[in-house]
Amino acid sequence: MSISLYLQCVAMFILGQAIDLFLFKIPELRKMYATANEDFVWKKYWKSDWNTIVGTQLTGIVLIIGLDQLTHWKPVIIDYTKWFFAGFGAWGSSIVVAKGSAAKKYIMNIIDAKTNVADGIVNQKP
Repeated sequence: MSISLYLQCVAMFILGQAIDLFLFKIPELRKMYATANEDFVWKKYWKSDWNTIVGTQLTGIVLIIGLDQLTHWKPVIIDYTKWFFAGFGAWGSSIVVAKGSAAKKYIMNIIDAKTNVADGIVNQKP
């Protein structure tokens, strides 16, 4: 594999992850924050979820490092490599952020607390 192909795979992975974050995850979080009458702040989002984003990047690096072994095993894989990385960047980001997003857990707790108050279900101390 050439250096050019490796760099293209890296770019496709990062772009796949960015597409998922900017077209799906961030708009979803913004709606949730608006529902809770909270302001979505990029700095707070990065502070709470940087580990999931970086972890997904590290997974991509591991895949790229091991790519040469896959292409030696099945040479036809080379024809679909770039699209695989774009898909895995988006899909991997989606799964990891959905399961490990501290920002989403934070806002869901606020929404839950506010709806409990609105519904008259308030925890009373004994």
